[in-house]
Amino acid sequence: MSKKRGYPYSGHDHTHPVLKQAHDDRTTGERVADSVARFGGSWPFIFLFLGVIAGWMILNVVVLERMLHNQQFDPYPFIALNLMLSAMAGLQAPIIMMSQNRASARDEILAAHHYDESTKMDHLLRQNTTLTEQVHELLKQNTELTSQIRSLVERN
Repeated sequence: MSKKRGYPYSGHDHTHPVLKQAHDDRTTGERVADSVARFGGSWPFIFLFLGVIAGWMILNVVVLERMLHNQQFDPYPFIALNLMLSAMAGLQAPIIMMSQNRASARDEILAAHHYDESTKMDHLLRQNTTLTEQVHELLKQNTELTSQIRSLVERN
């Protein structure tokens, strides 16, 4: 699990055996969804996205207007750009949601594993407490026997 920037469970490095199993069992579609979500939720994507939008506007307002003799391919208010952005959002959102559902499933698997481990530790703690009480009782008995032996030795 990646420990970059204070996010211990960001999901990039699957070293926990339970998460490694879930990570290795992904289908091709799940791998694609994870990759799209990872890139779509990053700063490089945002900057690339803003660059493409700015480039589209400059290309249409300046370059294509001159090349097409005052006729723009996609004039302001950039209806074709709006259509492409809507289509991209319409496809990207469900893909990211698939990845988020997988992240929730990974969290549930990890939580179940932690619950099992916690239950085992609780059982071991109860056993340890019982054994400690038994040792304490045996020490009391040992102390009493030692006192009895001393008193017998002192009498003789």
